[in-house]
Amino acid sequence: MTSLSPPDTTASPAAPRPSSLPAGPWVGFAAVLALFTLLIGIRGGLATFLSVGNLEVLIHEGTIPAIVGLGMLLVLISGGIDLSVGAVVALVTVVTMRVYTTLYQQWGPVAQSSLIAVGVGVAVGGLCGLMNGLLVTRVSLPPFVATLGMFGIARGLAVWLAERTTLAFPDGATPGWVAALAKTSFANPGLWSLVLLALLIAGLLHLTVLGRHIYAVGSNEATARLCGVNVPRTKVLVYTLSGLLTGWAGIVMFAHSNSGNPTLGEQLELDVITAVVIGGASLGGGKGTVVGAVLGVAILGLIKNGVSLFNVPVEMQYILIGVLLLANVALNRWRRDRR
Repeated sequence: MTSLSPPDTTASPAAPRPSSLPAGPWVGFAAVLALFTLLIGIRGGLATFLSVGNLEVLIHEGTIPAIVGLGMLLVLISGGIDLSVGAVVALVTVVTMRVYTTLYQQWGPVAQSSLIAVGVGVAVGGLCGLMNGLLVTRVSLPPFVATLGMFGIARGLAVWLAERTTLAFPDGATPGWVAALAKTSFANPGLWSLVLLALLIAGLLHLTVLGRHIYAVGSNEATARLCGVNVPRTKVLVYTLSGLLTGWAGIVMFAHSNSGNPTLGEQLELDVITAVVIGGASLGGGKGTVVGAVLGVAILGLIKNGVSLFNVPVEMQYILIGVLLLANVALNRWRRDRR
């Protein structure tokens, strides 16, 4: 009599992964670009809208949400969500300013002050992400609740550390790298850090075992467990990576604002989640690409920039974003049902 052997639970899960670039975000990007090109062209501002200077402004304003969006992409693919990113960005700016000012007063204008301050700022973002991951996996809190709690903690700490004010550099103590990150140009180091990070995250998702596991956990957590995936460890790594990316975004925000401000990042989490979902990621997990996330940020940037140049009421911005979000999600649902 033939004996049945137990199933092999060590095999890597066959997680679904996108085989091509997301069509929806490309269509949305082209539609928004065409719409504002037409409308602004009618009003006579087409040269300004399509100018190199305006493109530099768009890229400059989109760098921070795009960096945060890379982390949010990882979280959404794994089946989670992170509502704390805006508050964490604010906390990072305050902590970075506090550390830099303290070290500057002790050592003067030396490179070590900047390096330590930046390192501590990014580490604070990573620590917040790690805490989110532990709350989700060890305490078994829903991601919505865990990250909403972190949102309050981070915002409160930022206000407390800043003593309810905006922290500024001491006179003559602004380091050169802050001015470089704040400059609106294609040579901005923040832009090139985004390009590098996007390539790294794309490589992580498509070329590594961890990336395969992230898609598997988001697609079907129970099946991923049966296939031998360490689900808690994967989720902790995802939230920690997201926190580190948010920490770097906080450093860029610190340079853009030239301050440590506890009120920064308000509604950033909603903008980023909206952008990543418009870019093709699913709130249910298991779906999303780096290209789509970056395109989603670009679409939101085009809408905000176009509304500003077209000189229409700001509420049109929210209406357009809402319509685009609903249309994109409905289109994805229709395409999935057809398959």
